[in-house]
Amino acid sequence: MKAHQYGPPEPVFEPRMWDGGSHVPLMTPWLHPHERLLGIVEVKLSDMIRRKLPRKVRPGKHATGLLGVMAGAFEAVLEVVHAFENYDFGITRTIRRVVRGTGFKGGWQSQAGQFAIAVRIGPAASSSYDSISALMVFTDSRILLMDTVLAKGPRPSDLPRGRLHREGFRLGEMLPQQLRNVDVRHTSLSRRVELHFSDGSMAAVDVDKDQVQALEALSRGIAPPPRV
Repeated sequence: MKAHQYGPPEPVFEPRMWDGGSHVPLMTPWLHPHERLLGIVEVKLSDMIRRKLPRKVRPGKHATGLLGVMAGAFEAVLEVVHAFENYDFGITRTIRRVVRGTGFKGGWQSQAGQFAIAVRIGPAASSSYDSISALMVFTDSRILLMDTVLAKGPRPSDLPRGRLHREGFRLGEMLPQQLRNVDVRHTSLSRRVELHFSDGSMAAVDVDKDQVQALEALSRGIAPPPRV
């Protein structure tokens, strides 16, 4: 699929890219025919959410036999390390939970859990399951969870020389009605936003102040004005 199949992209709200480019051309090839892009917001999983996915919820087939035993033993060692980390910083983490709230509610199989899993997996083929950020791409029919990756193959002819060749990578998607509510909990020390899902689960993310209003509008199906 080529972006020009859907015509020139209309200006939409999107995060700023470090090189001054646009996310829109990278997202457009993932749209269905006649699907309208409403806006894009960058989110980062709250640091109150476990930093690495538990092995039991990671995708793909798990190793068996001796390899599986070794992998399980290594995972057990990591769990001990995490336990010591939690012990060393337990008081601090408890205070942070009281002040800021928990990372997510509902378990890994909930909608919030599946959201967190998709972000943690990230776009890397050899993922360490510790990715922290993603793009929430709102359309008139879906919410795509996306990231960008360095693309393989020749540079597109319309891309200026010296510009990194990147492409969009789909992490997952959800129906708009699955995101029930966006609760902004920004303080002077936190950029916390709680994403509440239709099954009652919740995932906490960090969202920059200049994108919060756009996220609130997009969660209600309203296209915010593009950035100037």
